[in-house]
Formats: sequence, structure tokens, C-alpha cells
Amino acid sequence: MKLKILILSGLLATMPAAALADNSANWPLIRDSLFPGSPEIVESDDVVTLEAPTRALDAALVPIAVKVKERQDAPNPIEKIYLIIDNNPSPIVGTFDMTPNIGIADLSTRVRINAYSPVRVIAQTQDGKLHMNSRFVKASGGCSAPAGADDILARQRMGQMKLKQREDGEDNALQLLISHPNYSGLQIDQLTRHWIPSDYVSDINITLDGEPVMSFNGGISISENPAFTFHMDKDKSGTLKADVKDSTGREFSSQWDISSQ
Repeated sequence: MKLKILILSGLLATMPAAALADNSANWPLIRDSLFPGSPEIVESDDVVTLEAPTRALDAALVPIAVKVKERQDAPNPIEKIYLIIDNNPSPIVGTFDMTPNIGIADLSTRVRINAYSPVRVIAQTQDGKLHMNSRFVKASGGCSAPAGADDILARQRMGQMKLKQREDGEDNALQLLISHPNYSGLQIDQLTRHWIPSDYVSDINITLDGEPVMSFNGGISISENPAFTFHMDKDKSGTLKADVKDSTGREFSSQWDISSQ
């Protein structure tokens, strides 16, 4: 048995990322649940690419970034982005609805990875076509890893938000930081040894002066204290508002004044 494990480990180490993603047993079920009728999904880096570490330093805080090739004012912009981790207990990390008010549909966040797994991004363009890019990430135990903060303190801070803004080429890169323990339901309280019920950010709606910018719907695979970076044209200004809901029904809101550059 030990020899078989060593051989399998060696094969995983030498196989290219695309082959590992193609060999995922869970992917056909995930694909059919998300896209009934089996529409064509083109895998390439012509429209969208995914950046992720080959081996995660911390399985509970794995940074990933989505990069797209065309801006949102192009003839065929990105309408929706899907993030998927095949071997997570809840494989669909989340979906992002993108709008023309975003300069470019690049985004980044941090995720939990529970077992060695393909990580996928699928971008749906305005014409309805699906474009996929994937990476194989070596990480395990991310969904059951103990929370990094004290539960009482985490709940006191729950719902607090910050917005960081920096110039990034033609756009402003905006990072939304949300204080929330994002409990997965697979973690154990280190003091009581009881299971912690799932309690996570499920919906985010971002608007600028009431106009839609970006929205998110997701589950337990987003890391503790969710952080999302997205982009807006430098000439956009006004009141940016984030409305957040979690899986227990709590609602939080914050807003900031955004200046054009």
C-alpha cells in the first residue's frame, strides 16, 4: 500500500495541471449541475486566466486571481464569473455578476481548499459562451481549519467593512474587506470541542450611486474575513455602497465616496 501511495504521489507531481484538472472525478457532476444541457465549455487562456499557487502555504487562506483579456467596454464583455474547487465539500465557491461599470472584470479573493484539487474559473461572455481556465492546487484541510480569531471578538466585529483604493493602470483597484468568521460548518471550537454551525457571507451587492457594479453569491469556500478586489474606470466617481448578507439572514451595509482620478 505504501508503495502505491508513493507511486501516486509521484504521478501527481509530474502530471501537468491541465491533465490533473481533466482527471477530476467530480467535475462532470459539477459541470452538469451548473450548466444543464452540456453547453460547450472552451478551456484556454484566450479570454480568462486563473492565478493560484501550485502548493498553498495555508489551505485556509489560498490567494487566487482572475485575469481577463478584454475590457468591459469591448463588444463582448464578461457577464458572469464562476469559481469552482472540484474537491471541496461545497465545490462552487461562488458566482460574480459583472457589469459595464467595471473597467475590467479582473478580481481576486482568498479561498479554502480542503483537498488536492483543480481550481477553475469559468467566464460567461455576453454572447453566452463559456470560457474556462484551471489550475491544480496542492492543499488540504482548509475547510476544517480552526478559525484564526477568537469567536467572541470575531462576532463583535462582524459586518464591519473597509475599502482600500489604489491606482492600477487604466483603473482603480478597489479591495473590499469584510469582518466575518465565515464559519464553514466543518470546524470545531477549540475550547468546547463542539462543532461550530456554518455562518458565512452569502451575498454581496456593490453599487455606485445606485447603479450596479458587481454582485457575488457564494458559500463556505471563501476564507475567514472575506476580501474581494475588483476594478473600476478611473473616471468613475460617486458613492460606492456594499450591501452584504450572510447565511443566517444578517444584513450589513457600508458606503464610501469614490473620486475620479
